[in-house]
Amino acid sequence: MDPVPALPAIEYAARTDPGRDPDKQVNEDAFGYRETRFGHLCVVCDGMGGHAAGREAAELALATIFETFEAAPEGGAPGDVLKEAVEEASRRVHVMHTSEVAMGRPGSTAVAVLMHAGGTEVAHVGDSRVYLVHEAQIFRVTRDHSIVQELVDRGLLTLEQATHHPDANRITRALGMAADVDAELRPQPVHHVTGDAFILCSDGLSDLVEDGEILAIVAAEPAAQAAGKLVDLANARGGYDNITVVVLRARETALTSGTSLAPTLAEIAVTQPPVTVPTGAPVPTLVESYAAGDVERTTQPGLPVAAVIPTAPEPTPAPPASSGVPRRRSSATLAVIVLVLALAAIALLGAVLLAHIQERSGKRNTTTTLPMSSETATVSAFPLVPASVGVPPVAAPREPVVPREPSPAPSQRR
Repeated sequence: MDPVPALPAIEYAARTDPGRDPDKQVNEDAFGYRETRFGHLCVVCDGMGGHAAGREAAELALATIFETFEAAPEGGAPGDVLKEAVEEASRRVHVMHTSEVAMGRPGSTAVAVLMHAGGTEVAHVGDSRVYLVHEAQIFRVTRDHSIVQELVDRGLLTLEQATHHPDANRITRALGMAADVDAELRPQPVHHVTGDAFILCSDGLSDLVEDGEILAIVAAEPAAQAAGKLVDLANARGGYDNITVVVLRARETALTSGTSLAPTLAEIAVTQPPVTVPTGAPVPTLVESYAAGDVERTTQPGLPVAAVIPTAPEPTPAPPASSGVPRRRSSATLAVIVLVLALAAIALLGAVLLAHIQERSGKRNTTTTLPMSSETATVSAFPLVPASVGVPPVAAPREPVVPREPSPAPSQRR
């Protein structure tokens, strides 16, 4: 017999709260963790059928699952042991005796995760959920056993309509509902990698907190803080039901030997086109094929989608060769243009001034030849000396002007 691989390193945290509803201060949720011979086992159960009856059903289901693992024979397949444990819990809840008159038959939902060296097994009954946070993406690993989910599967409701449907909490499968209840087990274990986080929760969380919000908190916080913040957020939204959150984060990657493992979520996601979320638009939820089952994948704006291969950016088109007009001129070309324009302006200004002076002197420009020492120069200019200069006659002397008496100051006037 091959030796059992050592259990992988994990990070585990959980938190439960009765919520804010005064009529539901008896917490009917039950949860637990055990390190078993088959792997790390986490379970969340949500009881129903009345306060005491619901709590007793959830606690009985949880204890039965743990006992079944302890009594399981060596060498059993981890997934088979998990499925049998959940179904045995249903049989015991079906015949349980309760301390109160139940509102209908007592029952419970159950969601269980078994993480071992070869992957992570997932089994569930009812509408408690398992999410997987993997490289900035969140996946719903389970599908609710509910009337509304069946309507969504048939295309009669959208996921947005299902969230606010009045029958959103009417489930079609629960522990104790019948003598034999089929627990849904994923056909293959999820191939987890280091950093992947599984979130188990009752509907007290999933009814009030969106998938994208779960992603943002779990991806950014350690397990203990993430569980606490998720419960606090559900309570801030009203907390009208009991709230239970379990976070199980893998610290080692599952073994890859053999071919029985399902492909990783990243390997499947890259076959899909990249998702673009418009700014301000509601977070879309996409339903993807994943191994033999279905997983609902939700992406959030502002976070990176590491598992989606981005398309290559389109090359920037080069400007046409025949454009004729360059977009920029060199500095030398600009300097020449400025100089030419300046010289033209100076020449024009000189011509205007010359014409103006000639008009005032009544002369036109003439070409005069002047002797300059032994050379002859041609100068275009107006005459420097007037043609005739008249000398005015000498005027007779005048008598000296006697100054007038100064006028009195304004202050001396009366």
